[in-house]
Amino acid sequence: EILSANNYYGLPKDDIFIFQQGTMPNFDLKGKILLSDKDTIACSPDGHGGSLKALYKSGAIADMKKRGVEYISYWQVDNPLINIFDPLFIGLHAMEKAEMSSKALIKTNPLEKVGNFCLADGKVTVIEYSDLPDELAYKKNSDGSLAFELGSIAIHIINTDFVEKLNKGGFSLPLHRAVKKIPCIDPKGDLIEPAEPNGVKLETFVFDALPLASRSIILQTIREEEFAPIKNASGVDSAVTSREMMIADRANWLESAGIKVPRKEDGSPDCVIEIAPSFAIEKEDLKRKADRIPQIKHGDIVYLE
Repeated sequence: EILSANNYYGLPKDDIFIFQQGTMPNFDLKGKILLSDKDTIACSPDGHGGSLKALYKSGAIADMKKRGVEYISYWQVDNPLINIFDPLFIGLHAMEKAEMSSKALIKTNPLEKVGNFCLADGKVTVIEYSDLPDELAYKKNSDGSLAFELGSIAIHIINTDFVEKLNKGGFSLPLHRAVKKIPCIDPKGDLIEPAEPNGVKLETFVFDALPLASRSIILQTIREEEFAPIKNASGVDSAVTSREMMIADRANWLESAGIKVPRKEDGSPDCVIEIAPSFAIEKEDLKRKADRIPQIKHGDIVYLE
């Protein structure tokens, strides 16, 4: 309904494929299955790893292959700076004949809440931050760098052939547990809304498919250009900091094209800038459209489309 009401945001209706991921049962802290009703097991989504099965089961992969789509641009974090169509990333992935590849950045601190890239049995693997013991998180190399310094930012290129191969082979991903507040019924059949975590949800993670790929590459990227996550209501990694990073990045784009951007005393842009993908996918596009960009004054709100 939302897509229809907004004219599919300018995209052809036939190019949008909506599919639903699977679910997993919930259980309490003692291992007993929870019920959402007297005859219904309480369930929750099976995690972003479930997308690999849902893509195939729904027919989305078949539809992609019919259209000649070879690569899936995948991300899962609320990250407005995501570079959806990165020619360098796609090109390196294709040149290396990889099946599933990832973007990474240097962690800001040992305990930053991002996945940790490593090699396990010669295969590229991601260890979730909650699964990495602190002593390993703080471990350093002889040069003083962190042993686990590359953080996963949940950006991947995945081959459609790879997703098809996994499903035809009957693959499975490891289950991860998350202790959560789960609405359920009590022994009397009354619905309860717990104030504290009362159960466990099971999830699969898409990065656990990396070791199943015959080949995989990691492209280290720049945080300020590609990672402005929204995870918190305020403070670090909030909508406020994400917006600031988006404006700062687009200001740099404009300046690289020779456009003057007004700045405050601290060096941050003294204006609001948004650039639609229809106007520029990357900063090099702006150089060809410099004559279409108006002069920007202090306090201006600029939207280029």
